[in-house]
Amino acid sequence: MGRVFDAAFVRQVGANIDANVVPVLESTDAILPELSAVDRGLHASVALPMAASYTTAVSAATESMAAAAESFRRMREALDGCAQDMEDADEACARSFGGE
Repeated sequence: MGRVFDAAFVRQVGANIDANVVPVLESTDAILPELSAVDRGLHASVALPMAASYTTAVSAATESMAAAAESFRRMREALDGCAQDMEDADEACARSFGGE
């Protein structure tokens, strides 16, 4: 009986998230504080509503990137857990039906 669920593929998706998605999101940690430093000068050089909008946008982007990185980390954990559960289920079924 062939396996329909490919646990190795699911684990690789998780590894790809760790290798290719999370680092990009975390790279904003170095850039966004620099943008926050700019907003202090804006309050003296541009209209107050524009400066306030900039400050709000930078703050929202900072929180959004951090939340996205954490969500992708949790997704990786869930994918690994799902792959393990399927392997465990396959083994239990195989034992029940006299397999390995």
